Amino acid sequence: MPPDLDLPFSSLIHRIGGKSTDVWEIHYEAKNRQQHDDDVIILSVGEESDEYTPREIQQAGIESIESGRHHYTSVLGDDRLRHNIAVRHQSRTGQQVSTDNVSVFSGAQNALFATSLCLLEHGTEVIVPELYYATYPAAVKLSGATMIPLPTDVSKGFQIDIDALEKAITPRTRAILLNSPNNPTGAVYSRKLLMQIVGLCRKNRIWIISDEVYAEIAPQDFVSVSSLTGADDITVTISSVSKSHRMTGWRCGWTVAPESLNDQFYNLNMCMAYGLPAFIQDAAAYALEQNEHTAIVVRDKLMQNRDVVKEVLSHMHSAHLYAEGGGMFAVLDVRPLGQSSSEFAWGLLNEQKVSLLPCDGFGSSGQGLLRISLCLDEGTLRRAAQRILTYVETVAG
Repeated sequence: MPPDLDLPFSSLIHRIGGKSTDVWEIHYEAKNRQQHDDDVIILSVGEESDEYTPREIQQAGIESIESGRHHYTSVLGDDRLRHNIAVRHQSRTGQQVSTDNVSVFSGAQNALFATSLCLLEHGTEVIVPELYYATYPAAVKLSGATMIPLPTDVSKGFQIDIDALEKAITPRTRAILLNSPNNPTGAVYSRKLLMQIVGLCRKNRIWIISDEVYAEIAPQDFVSVSSLTGADDITVTISSVSKSHRMTGWRCGWTVAPESLNDQFYNLNMCMAYGLPAFIQDAAAYALEQNEHTAIVVRDKLMQNRDVVKEVLSHMHSAHLYAEGGGMFAVLDVRPLGQSSSEFAWGLLNEQKVSLLPCDGFGSSGQGLLRISLCLDEGTLRRAAQRILTYVETVAG
């Protein structure tokens, strides 16, 4: 084999790696161990791995393939799916939208990628409240923009300090990236706070990028940014069927945005993906048309599991649990134990065969915190919580 010529890479590689991607190492190790030991419990990913996509949605995809729906599709997505997304979004938020506001992407992550490329560039800044999802830094920085983290405090429920947010805004600020319900904390932002944020953004001509992939399984008091007066022409709402319809592997997400931005998504998607597979879109369209109960089932399951974790871990004396809000996660605070997130996570996996995700890569506010997934069945989650409690007591001495 000829020697490696050590050819150069793009500078992009330095913007898409780092601590936020390193946190997944323990999750991949847990998956490897689980292949040889079924006693390993994985709580390091936000996926109901013990559940299937509803059978009728699967069947819609199968029938689509069998009918020959496996050729090129429209660049922005099939009209039926875009229409259904617009209808669902409007019924949920009250925002008046149509297919002209909707673009379909390969998952919410790809939708965020496209939004970043079309809104951001070198010399601009994006304010991202902590704790933030692990891929956000790369999604922002790949455009050349600078990410400005906004610290939050677990003791205050990870809520955004509006005064701190206002101070973080500069002439270079192009957007604020919000995620409510939040991953990893589960924090849900109030109507009052969101209205204040909309006011700040209008005043300073700043975009709001709102990641709402957990909206369909959120508590009933959840408020979408796009539902607020003044948000229409400055907000990009990102969502998908991954969490609401147990369709993580189908990779179908979207944006709801002003028509002027949607035109730019068309140009980008023309050279990036050239449309999503038709049978994927048909399954997603069916899910949005005919299947509203799955999101309710998922939400109720998560609420019950949240109560289970709170019940078991309420006995901790040397660590703390934050399990308010919504979404798929709770947060374990092990700072009183004197261990880092990663030290605790690896010790827990080695000693108790439970994997949690360290929050070190979710921003500076994540030091000493770990994300607990609430997605497995109640019995398995109860066993995992008991093991976490045992390990906390062992470390505390």
